[in-house]
Amino acid sequence: MSDDAVDDTAGPPIPARVPGRFAVALALGGHARVMVATVPDQADEIRERHGLDRAASVLAAEGLVASVLLSAHIKGEERMTVQVASEVPAFSFVADIDAVGVLRARFAPAVVMPVKKFTGMLSAMKSLGQRELYRGVSPVMEETFEQALSRFLKQSQQTDARVRILCRLDAHARVRFAAGMLVERLPGMSAEDFAAALDAPMAGASFETLMRDFAMGELAGAPVELLGFQDFVFRCTCSRARVASMLRALGREELREMREELGKAEITCNFCNTKQVFDGPALDELMVGLPPLS
Repeated sequence: MSDDAVDDTAGPPIPARVPGRFAVALALGGHARVMVATVPDQADEIRERHGLDRAASVLAAEGLVASVLLSAHIKGEERMTVQVASEVPAFSFVADIDAVGVLRARFAPAVVMPVKKFTGMLSAMKSLGQRELYRGVSPVMEETFEQALSRFLKQSQQTDARVRILCRLDAHARVRFAAGMLVERLPGMSAEDFAAALDAPMAGASFETLMRDFAMGELAGAPVELLGFQDFVFRCTCSRARVASMLRALGREELREMREELGKAEITCNFCNTKQVFDGPALDELMVGLPPLS
C-alpha cells in the first residue's frame, strides 16, 4: 500500500465528536457495489477511552473501518460482531455494530509493536437477538487489515471485491483520518472485466484520490450512482442497571462475600472503559429479595 499511515502534521484542536458516515453506491454500469466508510471521530474515541499508543491507535482505527464495511448488509435488529485475535503482534480487537449506526469497539493491549501487518484470525458474526445468523472465519497471514478483509471476503463470503483502508494520526497521536472503500462485483460482470476495470485504479491511485473521485461521483473513470447514507456514532450499551442485574445474577452468597471481603464491587466495561462502583450499602440493596443462603 503506497499510502503513509501516519500524518505528523499538527492541526487545530479536535472539535466535538461528529458522526461517522457510510455511503453506498453503484458503479461500473450497475455491476459493482461501492461502500465507503469514514469514521475518524469514532476511531479516536476508541483511542482515547482505552489510552492507546500510536501503533495500537492505527490498528484499532483500521479494524473499526473494516468492521463498518463488513456491517454493510445488516438490517432491522441485526448486529455484526467482528473479532480479531492476533498472535504476532499480540492484540485483540472486537467491534459490535447495529443496523442503525450505533457501534462500540475495544482494542487491547494499549501498547503494541509499531507494525502494520499481523498474523492471527479474523471472524465476523451476524446475529439477531440471541440467534446467530452467520459466522465466517479466515486466517490472517502477516497481512494488513486491508489485506485481511480482502482475504475474508474471498474465503468466507465468496465475494469478489477490492478493498482500501487508511488511517492517519496527527502529531499528538489523535486519529485525524480513518476511512475505507470496498468495491464488490455484482452479477452480470465477469471477474476478468471487473479486474480489468478496477485493479489499476484501486491499487495505483492514492486513497485520497479515490475518495475525491468518489465524492465527485466517479470511480475508475465511470460515474457512480449514490444509493444512500448511514451515520455512525460510538455508543455503549452498558448501564448501571445492566451491571446491577448482572451482579444480582451472581446470587446472595457471592454478593455477601464481596461485601465482607472487599466492601464493594467494581465493574469496568470492556468497550467504553466506564467503571461502575457498588459500595457496601448498594450491595446490601442488591441482595434484597434474593433467595436466602442455603
